[in-house]
Amino acid sequence: MKVKKINDWFEKIGRFEIKHRWFFIIGLLILTVVCSMGLTRLKLDNGEEDWFDDWETTKINQDHFESIFGSTDTLMAHITVKDTTVFDPEVLNMIDELGNELLNNVPYADSITSLMELSLPIGTEEGFEVTSPFEDGVPSDPKEFEQKREFIMSRESLVNSLVSEDMTETWLIVNLEQYSEGLDEAMNKIAPPAMSIFNDPKYQSEKWEIRPAGLSYTEYEEEEQITGQCISRIGLGFVVMLLFLIIFIRSLRGVVVPSIATVGALCTTLGASGWMNIKGNNTMLLVTVLLSMALAVGYAVHYINSFKMYFRKTGNRIESVVMGVRDSGWALFFTVITTMAGMLSFLSAGIRPMRWVGGITAAAVLTVFIFEIILLPCLYSFGKNKEADSRFVETDGSTNSDLKVEAMGKAILKKKWITVIAGSLIILAMLPGLFMIKVNMNYSDMMGERTPYIKRLMEITRSQLGSQYSYEVLVEYDQEDALKDPQVLKNMDILADRIGTLSMTKVSNGKPRVSSVTKVIKEMNRTLNSDDPLAYVIPDDQDLVSQEMFLYEISGGSDLYNYVSEDFKAGYLHIELAGYDGEAIVQNMNAVNTWVKELFPDASNAGIVGEVVQYAHMNGKLVRGSIKSIGTSLLVILLLLILAFTSLRTGLIAMIPNVAPIVIIGGIMGYANVNLDMITAMLMPMILGIAVDDTIHFTNHIKYHYELTGDYKKAVLNSYREIGKTMIMTTIILCAMFGIFLTSTMTVLVNIGWLSVVGLGSALIADYTLTPVLLYMTKPFRN
Repeated sequence: MKVKKINDWFEKIGRFEIKHRWFFIIGLLILTVVCSMGLTRLKLDNGEEDWFDDWETTKINQDHFESIFGSTDTLMAHITVKDTTVFDPEVLNMIDELGNELLNNVPYADSITSLMELSLPIGTEEGFEVTSPFEDGVPSDPKEFEQKREFIMSRESLVNSLVSEDMTETWLIVNLEQYSEGLDEAMNKIAPPAMSIFNDPKYQSEKWEIRPAGLSYTEYEEEEQITGQCISRIGLGFVVMLLFLIIFIRSLRGVVVPSIATVGALCTTLGASGWMNIKGNNTMLLVTVLLSMALAVGYAVHYINSFKMYFRKTGNRIESVVMGVRDSGWALFFTVITTMAGMLSFLSAGIRPMRWVGGITAAAVLTVFIFEIILLPCLYSFGKNKEADSRFVETDGSTNSDLKVEAMGKAILKKKWITVIAGSLIILAMLPGLFMIKVNMNYSDMMGERTPYIKRLMEITRSQLGSQYSYEVLVEYDQEDALKDPQVLKNMDILADRIGTLSMTKVSNGKPRVSSVTKVIKEMNRTLNSDDPLAYVIPDDQDLVSQEMFLYEISGGSDLYNYVSEDFKAGYLHIELAGYDGEAIVQNMNAVNTWVKELFPDASNAGIVGEVVQYAHMNGKLVRGSIKSIGTSLLVILLLLILAFTSLRTGLIAMIPNVAPIVIIGGIMGYANVNLDMITAMLMPMILGIAVDDTIHFTNHIKYHYELTGDYKKAVLNSYREIGKTMIMTTIILCAMFGIFLTSTMTVLVNIGWLSVVGLGSALIADYTLTPVLLYMTKPFRN
């Protein structure tokens, strides 16, 4: 395929466009307005359920669990005290008042569990009763108060679970009802009033510190943080883009058009998505915005520099506009096709948000190109001609900086073998790092402790009682009262003991944080046996177990059905984790599943459910999805390059500078222990989409000039002179834009910043060195 023939065709397009420029401008305006009206219908959220298809086993099991036991969400307050204990009357009264206020003002609040709201069996002269020691408030009699304190601290089910053994930490837990809506809607109702209460000055004291937690509460904080950080950094990046365009382009039209193209393309594509009722992901939208900004800059700089080169040597505005379309149109269009192909590769990932961002970003890339290819020629066509500058006539429109870039190209060609060897060594050095990358969807690591709420959650996690992640083990039978069988209950205790030995299980002062219905039965058995600590066991007789459960229920106990279904067909164990390590948790869960099959062979349904299971499955899906996406992207781009240049050798050579930055980014991630997560997984295809642009421009120019001259050296040097400066300019602007993310408090955005700078920088170096040197050495074009 002759580049010259294609360029001639784009020249005709340019002349047609200028002839009908008002038609194109008005048509683009109408399209933008109509599509943008759909923005009011656009739905964006960050729901974790979107990362799983409804038919997946993980989601089905979670829904089944919640249909039996209700919501797994709670609103919690981790309370630590200084220079006193949590049994200080002032602390207890604060806990009581705080609990009541949360219960009365937070939507979906159902009940309170705290030192002031317990459900414990207590022996009496008539037998026993289930009550809360501080049900009537904090007693003023020191002796009575001490008895109640000693009683609570003697309960094995409470110590190092609800209250630490040194009495410096405790939990206040607001149990929430099942939502009548999704998490996104519920958290917007639950979190704001809870925040208002926690921040009330009357709950602030030097005696204690209250750290709120809970799924809906922290998800609300996370969304606020992500939204604020992303908007502010994108806004700053946009300003930086404008400043550098002003510095480099020195043209009002050259600054305005990329701005309009970015905003217009995003409004058009997202508005169209709204009209089609396609739900999006607000975190993944970051990729679309960044790539749109980046490509708008790249496309504009390439066209404007091409236009200016002709305008300097001819002074004819209309002809220069047309020649700009001729020389840059095909390369720009081909980069659009390859970038779209790279983003559409996300459709193979099997993860809904990745599929969405792949489709919407591909559409945005095409729309950016349409805006640029219409607005730039049309707007630059308005204005007067000028006298040709004799200085530029002699240099074919090139400036001194263009000639310096050409001289640098000569030096690179002169040391071609050093270039090839150095490039090969760098790539080989990065390869081991690729295999060191860890996949870990840990939000704490992604957000980083410079983020205030993450710092608070990590302080909770590192405390005696705190944990951030948990999961449940469901045990379900077909027969009613199956959970009254002493052997089933004992097996649940055996399972709890085994889980307590796993590496990721939280241990508080030697006590594994595993709870189930057995703690209620063992507390009852102890109470009925004169409060003998040795009686804190599961009875061997099923009738006795049934009686103890019945007595607990009719005496007003409220904890029983927190862990078993009303028909006693199903029960579960709740396990809290010490932290999040995706690989370690997967290993732990494999062990738990093995033990479940061994201990409950007759159960109709037994296994792990919970948020952490979803994260663990997401780890695997993310690996598979990322590998599929990157692999598909590379393969599709390779095929397109081969087709465009009608040469297998040229296509393979053109791929080398594009693979290099991916290998370098991946290697550095592995060496620097940067986890692959939902954001960094998108980085490599995004960088590939940007890097391939310069490769196509450079390769296309070399082939074009070879067709004109028949001399590889002249073709390479002409290309350095014509577009070498443009490549440097676009890379500097993009690096400056992404560098803004280094100022973020979110670790994942900081990682995007420096990894993008490294990727774009290495892509420029590869295109400046490997692309021309390899084409010069292999001479792949036909005569």
